[in-house]
Amino acid sequence: MTRATRIRDIVRRLRKKHVSVVWAPSGTGANRTLRLSLFRCYVGAAVMCSFAAGLLIISLHYASRKELAGRLDELQTRAAVREERFDEIAAGRARLQKELLGYATFDDSLRLVHDLETIPEDVRRAGVGGPVTNVTHLIKFGRDKNVDELELALRQAQLQSESFNDIITAQNRTTHIFDHTPAIKPTAGHVCSGFCWRRNPIFGGVQFHKGLDVAIPTGAPIVAPADGTVTFAGMKGGYGYCVFIKHGYGFETRYGHCSQLLVREGQPVARGDIIAFVGATGWATGPHLHYEVLVGGTHVDPSQYILPDYLID
Repeated sequence: MTRATRIRDIVRRLRKKHVSVVWAPSGTGANRTLRLSLFRCYVGAAVMCSFAAGLLIISLHYASRKELAGRLDELQTRAAVREERFDEIAAGRARLQKELLGYATFDDSLRLVHDLETIPEDVRRAGVGGPVTNVTHLIKFGRDKNVDELELALRQAQLQSESFNDIITAQNRTTHIFDHTPAIKPTAGHVCSGFCWRRNPIFGGVQFHKGLDVAIPTGAPIVAPADGTVTFAGMKGGYGYCVFIKHGYGFETRYGHCSQLLVREGQPVARGDIIAFVGATGWATGPHLHYEVLVGGTHVDPSQYILPDYLID
């Protein structure tokens, strides 16, 4: 028997078999019966299954299309944010480059003041160090010329920052040197004898006077003209009661004929600290301060190391 014959035989048998559906009304009416062939039942079930399968396929397709549309909207939003960030980067780069141009001129002036070599223009344009990578993570979809230019501007800013650090270091060094350089008059009063050849007022004869004599009454305060460390405080020959201070950088100062000492050997002092009081001890004809300045162990004119008050303040 062929396959087609078998199918026809099955269909014929299904047509002969029936299914009866009986339902009774809730009232007093007669029962009703629906008689269907088994073949029609199978065909109906197959149609319903096909319909359900088609509906499922359509629903899945609709859901897939909706998901794709949502992803497209998300990508468009991210692209818009990316463009906005590019615009922000471009604006920031322009502002940074403008500020760097102003800083460069100021930087050159400061480096000249502090005796530092100026930065060559080609070095300043190229910046220093490796690539600045803290910007690239902001952009997830490719790179842009503005990003590369901003990285260059940031390298230039890094170079400028390092230059300012060099200037600050030089400034601190200069300030430290100045703080340890005798720069103020150690006591009030008027200079009665300068750094020059003169007749010795006690022993006679011509002798070179290695300091300044400042006439002022006994008890007037004597202050340190710079930061330093006391190397001697006591009685010393013609100086009488005296104080010696080493300030570093080759500077040393000496204060003679004091009436009272307020410091001791090894004590650090700062500019303006009172170290003693004026007197007339040692070889002195009257109350005054004998003030000496030495640079590298050689006596120099102390008046050259007394600056105007407005320069100190």
